[in-house]
Amino acid sequence: MKFLLVLKVCSALDGTCIPEKNVGTHDSWYSCARQGTVETLMLLDSIGEDLINKNKLFVAFSCQITNET
Repeated sequence: MKFLLVLKVCSALDGTCIPEKNVGTHDSWYSCARQGTVETLMLLDSIGEDLINKNKLFVAFSCQITNET
């Protein structure tokens, strides 16, 4: 079983999100969840504190079962 890591950036101001982005396949739930946390931190850093504060942005991730090999 493989797990697809999916990220999306949303605004708490109006509840909108940009389209989800697939960022990799993992061999375990743990690996996917851990990488989701790492990717979230890197994405927040790349967006920047000012834009995040201004638009009340947050990053959500999920690990989805996939049949990819």
